[in-house]
Amino acid sequence: MLEFSHRAMACDFVVLVRDEHQSIGTRSVADVVLDQLERVDGIEKRLTVYNENSEIAAINRSAGGDGVCVSPETFALLRHAQELNEATGGAFDITAGPLVEAWGFTRRQGRKPNRSEIEAARELVGGDGMSLDPATRRVSLAKPGMRLNLGGIGKGEAIDRLATGLKAAGIASFLIHAGQSSVLACGDQFDSDEEPQAESAPPRGWLVGLAHPTKPNRRLAGIWLQDAALATSGSGKQFFHHRGQRYGHVIDPRTGQPAGDLLSLSLVTDRAVDADALATGLFVMGREEATRFATAETPVLPLILVADASRQDDVEIATTGNWAWAEPPEGWSDVGESVSP
Repeated sequence: MLEFSHRAMACDFVVLVRDEHQSIGTRSVADVVLDQLERVDGIEKRLTVYNENSEIAAINRSAGGDGVCVSPETFALLRHAQELNEATGGAFDITAGPLVEAWGFTRRQGRKPNRSEIEAARELVGGDGMSLDPATRRVSLAKPGMRLNLGGIGKGEAIDRLATGLKAAGIASFLIHAGQSSVLACGDQFDSDEEPQAESAPPRGWLVGLAHPTKPNRRLAGIWLQDAALATSGSGKQFFHHRGQRYGHVIDPRTGQPAGDLLSLSLVTDRAVDADALATGLFVMGREEATRFATAETPVLPLILVADASRQDDVEIATTGNWAWAEPPEGWSDVGESVSP
């Protein structure tokens, strides 16, 4: 197995490929993968809020005005984010930047804002405040002070574009992860004669482990992931304590408060951009609302919902949809469609 890594979007983008093919045409696998990884930098430069020259920063500066024209790629992503906002009833919202900033998470310095600060930020949040003009690719924000933040969808966009580039270059089997919370697997990790569970069985994709939300060195479960994306959302890594209460970094844009009753939520979709955004949106929704959303889909959207249990570091695990378990979680319960063994 060959492993390549590139730092971007405040995390490591990692590509794993089998080393059976040392070259693709006249180029080595290493050259192809590293070339594609470097293109993530261009995506970050368009989408980050931490670079004043990015397209998103330009949109934010123009808030309350006429807006700015953006590239076709950025416009398409913003339009898709708008669709996901509508699908999740506002639980996923890229205009939530003022709330994230009010809680201090933009600077990774969590703080508890007072009620007036939260209400002031909420006045600047809402998907209907972003206008998109397809004819000119102009993006405008309705009120001064509104700010976009693509932290919940940008990594998924970059992973999908990286995967497209690898496929176009002739690499059919690979796994990409960004910060370990967003994963996309294409093809197979093993040849049929290397399959670890049964020599005669065909490859089943890539083995992926799901970490415990508060004990990242502990594995909750293992799955086979093939030609699909997996994303996990939770507040296990970014949080702070105030007067004995724990506050996570995922903010519910509908209430202005940190999202609620789950430690983590994982799901599988066809594309990383959807997995990334929906994991955030459904985590914000909470256990009951996320379950209703997943089971209303056809087929049922595969979810793993992890909630706190009564004993410290113990968790309750519920699932919906069909999962290809390599190592099923202990004590899990199916709350949606029956789960395949």
